[in-house]
Parts: sequence; structure tokens; C-alpha cells
Amino acid sequence: MQITEVKNQLVSTIALIDDENKILIGKRPMGKIFENLWEFPGGKVKKNETAEDALIREAKEEINVDLSMNCIAPFAFSTYKSKNINVIILLFLSRKWNLEPICKSHTELKWVKANNLNKYIMPPANKCLISSLQDLFL
Repeated sequence: MQITEVKNQLVSTIALIDDENKILIGKRPMGKIFENLWEFPGGKVKKNETAEDALIREAKEEINVDLSMNCIAPFAFSTYKSKNINVIILLFLSRKWNLEPICKSHTELKWVKANNLNKYIMPPANKCLISSLQDLFL
């Protein structure tokens, strides 16, 4: 029996929370895996990069937001197995950032109350994080 190696892929994501306790989500572009589904902004952690460094880089690349290391807090994680890849989604929270979010890689951005997040179709690993966010605002 041949054993197939499973690769772990870390992904850092952010739940930006505004003054009205709304959370920013973005719609994935066409042509990408999970196209047109909603997600928390973020992306893959590169080799020799910390989860926080990846998050700061990805937030700038995806939504043009400047995050500070001392303004992000680890919050939750989820996993999702796809073929030979085990995706580990790390969700961070931030209530403070510089610059207004804009669409750079998403087709649309939306501010959504935690109790309404279930109305948006998300990839499996993002969807698992919704209940943790909803518990935060009970």
C-alpha cells in the first residue's frame, strides 16, 4: 500500500470589525478555487514567514489595509482537507487598521453583522469560523 503524503497549508485570515461590530468579508474572484464564494480576507503563509507577517502582507495585497502587529489578535482556527492538502485557516481579529478597505483581489467587499454571516456562502474552512464569531457578539 502506497502512502500519499499530505501537505499542510497555513492560511492567515482577518476579521476586521468596525465600530458597529460588522465584519468585513470579500467575494472570491472568478477563475479561483471557490469562485464567487465569500471569505475572510487573507492568504497563504509563505515559507519562512510567520502567520502574522503573512496576514499583514495579504491584507495590504487584497484589501489595501495596513495592519499593525500589536493590533491583531489570534482568535480561532479551522481545518479542511482537500485532496492531498490539509488547509489550516487561522483567523485573527482586528478593530484597528489604517486606510479604508478596497477591492484589489475580491470582486466585492461587504460589512456584515456576525449573526448574518450564515447568509453568505463560504468555503468550508471559512464557514466553520462563523459560529466562533457569532459567540463573540452574544
